[in-house]
Amino acid sequence: MPSRQPLTYDPPKVIGVADPDVDPAGHIPFELLALGIDVVVPLWDNPAKEDGERDILRVFFEQPGQPQVKIENTYYPPDIKPEFIIHIGPEYLKINGPGNLWYEQLNTADNPAKSFHRTLTVDHSPIIKDLPEVGFPDANGWGYINCQTDPPMWDGIKVKIPPLKGFEVGDRCEIVWRAYASLNGSSIQFRRAYKKIKRVAISDQDVKEGFVVLVEPYDVHIKPMENNASAVVNYIMYRGSKKLGQSIPGLVRVDRVIAGNGLCGPGSRKHK
Repeated sequence: MPSRQPLTYDPPKVIGVADPDVDPAGHIPFELLALGIDVVVPLWDNPAKEDGERDILRVFFEQPGQPQVKIENTYYPPDIKPEFIIHIGPEYLKINGPGNLWYEQLNTADNPAKSFHRTLTVDHSPIIKDLPEVGFPDANGWGYINCQTDPPMWDGIKVKIPPLKGFEVGDRCEIVWRAYASLNGSSIQFRRAYKKIKRVAISDQDVKEGFVVLVEPYDVHIKPMENNASAVVNYIMYRGSKKLGQSIPGLVRVDRVIAGNGLCGPGSRKHK
């Protein structure tokens, strides 16, 4: 039977770039654009084993507006390892837009094998660092969640993400909650109370109107805040693995003290 040639392999991975099933456009994180990217090529079938044999690996990146990138290396039996890391420098990542990445391998007889292409997207748009801050729908006029709050804080604390204008359906939003033993979001942080909420793909309604998330369960994320405490919340926007922007921190004050009567909340002696 004739040999099956050429062989075709899966697209290469890139360290720090989300897999195609997560981000089909392959957005390169902003910080990597200045450093370059590392392409991971797994060991191919039937690599060089005997003296005199060799394999040639060529990694290509092709993008409209710039010459094709071609990085070629030759490997002999002592060089063979489970995978090869090929660096593409930042000088090849200066033009915004999508491009194609793939590799080609030639054995000693120059029989070719190649990978499928994968898309990588270069975007030098700056990260927006002052997106509008979150709101707290149940806080009172002084910005407090306390024992009189309705619904009660032990049902969770609502956080309102404002309209996400300028972002696209499918972008990712991550909301971060940090709790502190002070009224101004500083001093001792309650590490166990930390929480990250992920909205893996925003909708058209989220873009137009924003959305609300609930910080829960109470015992973990809210109960440690007793008297003169606060939480700082911000959100970060991503497109694939590329960070698009982050919000101004929003602050809510939390007070579980009933004047002269101890603490409110489940597990407290004065809880009703």
